Amino acid sequence: MVQTTEQIEKHIEQTHENLSSNLHELELKVRAVTDWKQQFQSNPMTMLGVAFGGGIALAAMLGGSKNRGSKGRNQSNQPSTYPPSVENLQSKAMDTFENIKGALMGVAAARLTDFVDELIPGFNEHFQRTGEKSKAA
Repeated sequence: MVQTTEQIEKHIEQTHENLSSNLHELELKVRAVTDWKQQFQSNPMTMLGVAFGGGIALAAMLGGSKNRGSKGRNQSNQPSTYPPSVENLQSKAMDTFENIKGALMGVAAARLTDFVDELIPGFNEHFQRTGEKSKAA
């Protein structure tokens, strides 16, 4: 089959248009997946949970206040100026805060893994297998 130069040019032009259209569509999809504003609009609670959990994780990594111990109790050698009942309330409040912080971290981690699984199908299965392997070791 003999093709004329004009037919070949037309075929190349159509192929170029198809490729340009496909590339533009792919670019739009990539932008949609990586656009945090669009992700926030479609999954606001997940994004808030991730942001909140990230803030708590960052605060925990940075260590918080320098005067606090592992649970926020006074670790200095100076005697306390508060009566024991106030110290007990402070201790209970800090324990409650630690429990809330742990629960929020758990929820944020679960939401984050679900969010990543939506972006990358099959992520949760591999994530769970990795967790089981690390527990066994």
